[in-house]
Amino acid sequence: MALNWYQCKNCETTIKKDGSPSSSGCSAKTFHDWKKLAEVGDTNYSCKKCGTTIQAKSSPSSSGCPSATFHDWRKL
Repeated sequence: MALNWYQCKNCETTIKKDGSPSSSGCSAKTFHDWKKLAEVGDTNYSCKKCGTTIQAKSSPSSSGCPSATFHDWRKL
């Protein structure tokens, strides 16, 4: 199974996991609201709106930005 980046829209936590993360334990709300960003890779991407930086195989998903409706990814 591929290793993917996930980010919680509520608390901004970003993790690498090979499957969907647990929704329990969110520090901002009752449950995490995980959004799958991208498969883990070697290219650095940073969101101009929320500041999240990840290393992905290709351009990450724009949905689920904690600071706006959509992420605005920049390749570093």
